Amino acid sequence: MSLHSSLVPLRLYLRSSVAPAARLHSIRHASLNSAIGRGIRRSHPVDGPRKDRRDRNMDRDGDSRPPRSGYKDTREPRRAEVEFDEDEFIRTGNFRALPRVHQRFENTRSSSRMNDMSRTRDTRDMPRTKDNGHPKDRTAYHRTTEKVPVRVKENVLVPDSIPYTTPASEFIYGGAAVEAALRCSRRKLYKLYLYQAAGEELSSSKIALRKLALSKNVAIKMAFAGWDRLLDKMSAGRPHNGCVLEVSPLPQLPVKSFKTVSSAEENHFSLELGVQSREEAQVNGTNDRIKINHSLRNRYPVVLLLDGIIDPGNLGAIIRSAYYLGVEAIVFAGRNSAPLSPVTIKSSAGAAENMTLLHVRNEVEFIQRSKTNGWRFYAADAPGPGSTLIDPSSLWQTSSTGDGSSASEGPLAQSPSVIMMGSEGTGLSSHIRSQADAIVSIPGARISTELGVESDPARVDSLNVSVAAALLMDMFLRMPFAMADMPKKGKLW
Repeated sequence: MSLHSSLVPLRLYLRSSVAPAARLHSIRHASLNSAIGRGIRRSHPVDGPRKDRRDRNMDRDGDSRPPRSGYKDTREPRRAEVEFDEDEFIRTGNFRALPRVHQRFENTRSSSRMNDMSRTRDTRDMPRTKDNGHPKDRTAYHRTTEKVPVRVKENVLVPDSIPYTTPASEFIYGGAAVEAALRCSRRKLYKLYLYQAAGEELSSSKIALRKLALSKNVAIKMAFAGWDRLLDKMSAGRPHNGCVLEVSPLPQLPVKSFKTVSSAEENHFSLELGVQSREEAQVNGTNDRIKINHSLRNRYPVVLLLDGIIDPGNLGAIIRSAYYLGVEAIVFAGRNSAPLSPVTIKSSAGAAENMTLLHVRNEVEFIQRSKTNGWRFYAADAPGPGSTLIDPSSLWQTSSTGDGSSASEGPLAQSPSVIMMGSEGTGLSSHIRSQADAIVSIPGARISTELGVESDPARVDSLNVSVAAALLMDMFLRMPFAMADMPKKGKLW
């Protein structure tokens, strides 16, 4: 017998011994999976009789094969069906004794939905927190109020540069100037910036500005955190009080001359407008009629012409005084005057927003053509030798001769007038001053008429241009003086 044939029984024996081991290895995995499944099923509550996968497969296929030999059934016996509990049904509405497919879970879902809705209402009705409704938690609910319209954010992304709506946009700041721009609406209003710090409530003035902007359909940007530095750039470092408004430039009509005013009872006077482009016309408009202020008495119009006012604070103060006293318009002459910057607008306390502003390119031609139409021009200057002191009332009153016959009225009662004011240092330009009909001055009480300014040790020879303009406008407009008695104080006891 060969060696090969003698090893055949040994090979057969080894094969028969290895095969059962492989089968046991697979059976071991199956038994482990079954055990895991039984553990998961046991961890869930059993609401009714359930069939496992083996039983369902046997019912479906009708397989009645006997279990394999050596297989031990480790499944627990089925639980007995629970009888119907009437008390539980009345209390909860669920048939616990029935299978899950026949139980009513709709009530459970609706009840959970109602609980969610009630929880939402409870959150909505929660009382305000101590930090004005904007806690540090970003997910907290915010209730909109006038003092805290939106949730204040402590960390926001601030633009690197100033956001301009148009290249010609301007930023005016300050409560009075912003409110006047919103109320008068002579400009195009782009966006209102209101700053609110963390834990801060909006002041009453900011609340009023926000309501006014909403009524004008102006976009509002609530600024937080680092936006204060950007607002400082918009205001060029000047105090803005957390209010900045982006607007178009203020209208300035180009004018060639004033037309004739027939009588003091006229309600308007007309202009001869200069040339302007289509873009300038969209900003300045084309209205060539100006209303005359007859609130105190019927009179001829009075206009103020400014030449070379450099200080924007003085320019704003002059505009404020002219608007308050009732001057019909302000004419800007020359190219050296201060611009109508946001500083000027703030200095005018918002008066520039409703003041008629005109611009003249050729001053001499403007004066000559207007004088032809009956207008008189008065140049303001410091008093000098040869000046005559007169009573201001004589400029308006009618003088009479000795025989009782009436003479002509005062010069201001006969024609419309233009007061011309020059720069702070040098006064009016020579070519403008030479076209005046007369020179008007406000004499100083400490300066002698003969000696001039040398009679005063302090050498104060004139007034500030804004103060001098206010006094001259008061004289030309013949403003009344108001007086009232002091109210009597009641007794404290």
